[in-house]
Amino acid sequence: MTFVTAGLALAGVAAVAIPIIIFLLWRQRRQPVEFAAMRFLLEAFRKHRRRLQIEQLLLLAVRCLIPLLLGLALARPVLEAAGILDAGGGRLMYLVVDDGLVSGVRDADGATALDAHVEMAKQLITGLDVGDRVGLVTASRPARAVLDPPSSDHGAVVELLESMRPSRAPSDLGSALDRLAAVLDRLEPDHEQVFVYLLSDFRRGSVALDETLAPALRGLDDRIVLLAPPPAVAAVTNVQIASVEPARSLVLAGATDGSGQLTVRLTRQGPALDRDVSRVRIAGEGIAHIEPKVVDWQPGEASASVEFVLDFAAQRDRETGVTAEIEDDALPADNERHLVLTLRKQVRIVLLDRRSFGYEPGLDRLTSGQWIRRALAPTDDGPMDVVSVEPAALDEADLRTADVAVLPRPDLLGDGGWPILRRFVDRGGLLIVSPPDDAIVHRWTDHLRADLGLPWQIEREVREEPDGLTLADEQPRSALLRMVSGDLGELTRPIIVHRRLPVDPKRTQADPILVLTDGTPLVVSGRPRGDLDDPGSASPPSRGMIVYLTVAPQMGWTSLPGKPLMVPLWHELVRQGLSAIRSERPVGVGERTPLPVSAAATALIAPDGTRLELDSAARPGSVLEAPGLYGALDRAGQPVGEVAVNVDATSGRTDPQPPASVEAWLGRSGPWSFIDPENVGAHLQRSEIGSPIAGVLLLLVLGLVVLETLLARWFSHAGTERRASGARTLRPSMDVREQAVAAAGGGS
Repeated sequence: MTFVTAGLALAGVAAVAIPIIIFLLWRQRRQPVEFAAMRFLLEAFRKHRRRLQIEQLLLLAVRCLIPLLLGLALARPVLEAAGILDAGGGRLMYLVVDDGLVSGVRDADGATALDAHVEMAKQLITGLDVGDRVGLVTASRPARAVLDPPSSDHGAVVELLESMRPSRAPSDLGSALDRLAAVLDRLEPDHEQVFVYLLSDFRRGSVALDETLAPALRGLDDRIVLLAPPPAVAAVTNVQIASVEPARSLVLAGATDGSGQLTVRLTRQGPALDRDVSRVRIAGEGIAHIEPKVVDWQPGEASASVEFVLDFAAQRDRETGVTAEIEDDALPADNERHLVLTLRKQVRIVLLDRRSFGYEPGLDRLTSGQWIRRALAPTDDGPMDVVSVEPAALDEADLRTADVAVLPRPDLLGDGGWPILRRFVDRGGLLIVSPPDDAIVHRWTDHLRADLGLPWQIEREVREEPDGLTLADEQPRSALLRMVSGDLGELTRPIIVHRRLPVDPKRTQADPILVLTDGTPLVVSGRPRGDLDDPGSASPPSRGMIVYLTVAPQMGWTSLPGKPLMVPLWHELVRQGLSAIRSERPVGVGERTPLPVSAAATALIAPDGTRLELDSAARPGSVLEAPGLYGALDRAGQPVGEVAVNVDATSGRTDPQPPASVEAWLGRSGPWSFIDPENVGAHLQRSEIGSPIAGVLLLLVLGLVVLETLLARWFSHAGTERRASGARTLRPSMDVREQAVAAAGGGS
């Protein structure tokens, strides 16, 4: 049994002692005085003693029950668990609370949107009856059924709501409604009614109106009512860091090719984009102090950017974290952003080619591997450290410390070498492949699909181009060549292709980097996939990248080796390929996906010092709940890199959305209705207030009062005394013994 007001129940229990105390005190109200006829009275008393005791105890019990039952009735007891009585409720209420990133937006008083959701939820709970139960689903990613099964302890539910804080993860109302639907499917049929309240402002950061919402709540029975407050209409001014974009994620020591250049992009939303100022600061370990830069917002301007050039005071091989931040505003959670840069003195490249000894032949007789070496490392002290390895003798140890593997002779690679290359790419390596320059039939292409997991279709025989093919005037906007995009038209113009081993663009899923005039690619890139023959395979995605040139960089195939494009092409493929590998997979708050960390990493250290274990696929043991720079540790506890975790900038959009559009979006999932914000609990109001058992107890108290009155008069023997008095008047000759017996409660 539980009580709405437990104090009244305790008071009723304590009041039971009052009749007992009065009874005990009444027995001692005066001292007995003996007189001559005392023995006759005592004899009559002993004769009727048992009956008198029973009468006194029965009257005492009735008097004790009156305050006890009155206290219990006022305390409104609930016996629902025993199934004896209906507690006056039997209703169920589920609260779906939007606690995503945008719920942290603050009003002029400093209260967050989540605070308003919690206050509304508390009002709804006060409108429930004893025995009505409350469940809770949170909408921040990943959506959780926090309180399931629901609880009838309303005080505990309120405490749980008051402990909630805005999450840094995006709102995922679609998943929250799917989770709610799964909970409702398990409902027992004995609930009187089920109310579902979706508490959200429905701002753009919470709801993408173009998102497909599953009809998970359609077809519900009539006892389930779906309700939500109207969308917020007040616009909120908010400035956020949308992105931090390095020119190169791989920074080489002493390089003057854009290394260290950083672009910070800002966006803002609000009711009136007036003239304003934002200050952007950059900080990071090992970075020389940089003065903040000012963004001077013009009226109506919604986006802006500033550029920094980072100066790394102590250059050594490592990963370093960089943080950009602006001043706090209505939504502080999106005012900072993090990234990780890789600092290197040299890039380690393994060239899988036959080793050449002695003097090199003339330019027209140089092999592909020799041209590639010349392009990457024309001098011994350059940023590219190229080491040659015989393809047939490739071993795991050869690639252990390599960043890039270049394979101009795939025909010489043994069957055991292809799996080694696949593991190298899966660890985050870059593999560049070109056809061998002296082969006619190329059976090695079968390994690209079978061993490297590439959905590419490459011809087996070389296609001759007697008239030569040139490169197209318009080239794809590839991230790998964006640093030379301004000069790309001039660099590609003199290139002529005479022979090639083409890919089928219709049957090849790859990103074109350079294309020929006939529309076929000259260079493509892609990432290995899982088991291509089993699309449902649970194989972890590859972290690395593979680049394929359809021509051998040799004078018999193309004029490329002797043209100015040769050197920047290979340097950009290496530099930007590695940068893309390290920056293409952003990690967001609320995710639990494989992380871009070293293969040796076994744990993460969060910014607050919490340790998160990593599984074999580099997935953390739980979702990442806070943005910041996480340190990666190996089994020995040594640092092996960093991971930047950021909020989703789109989930911080504070723009209000039209109520009609939100209502149409919600309607895809079920029959939702908007409530009146001035009377949020209108649907919970009942004509019958209170608990039936409390009414029963009050009736019992009334009956006991009447019974106590009758018993008190009956047991007082007032009628007997009057009859005895009348007898004494009519029969004065009655002896003293008979009168004593009559006075004691009746005689024979």
